[in-house]
Amino acid sequence: MKNISERVQFILKHYNLTAGSFADKMGIQKSSISHLLSGRNKPSFQFLSKLVKAFPEINLNWFITGDGDIFNQTEQNIEYANLKHLDKQPEKLDRRVENEISANNMEQKALEPNKLVDETGSNANMVENIIMVYANDTFKILKKQ
Repeated sequence: MKNISERVQFILKHYNLTAGSFADKMGIQKSSISHLLSGRNKPSFQFLSKLVKAFPEINLNWFITGDGDIFNQTEQNIEYANLKHLDKQPEKLDRRVENEISANNMEQKALEPNKLVDETGSNANMVENIIMVYANDTFKILKKQ
């Protein structure tokens, strides 16, 4: 995207916003958005500051220069991106995880009854729950027995 106007249009489309609702969400005048979209004005520091507050996930460097990723990479996003490549069916994944938990429980019961410990063998970080989130926005919580 070559200019600010195209980047603003992308944001509007991505969040399914009108120029007016975008301005309202940022707490600025609607004419400010209109002027950016027409190319008449460049964004002010105040606009950029409000953009970051209203949309913290948007990479400010991308918005200003057009370089880099559109969205900031948080640890959670990176973790999700790493998990996203898994193409297992939820049922298959459930059984695999449940089997691992069962095996881990059996090993731990031999060591210390009723306690599930982390892979280092430390009791300090005992596992209470495992939450699995699926691509269709459903989830399953596996609890310690």
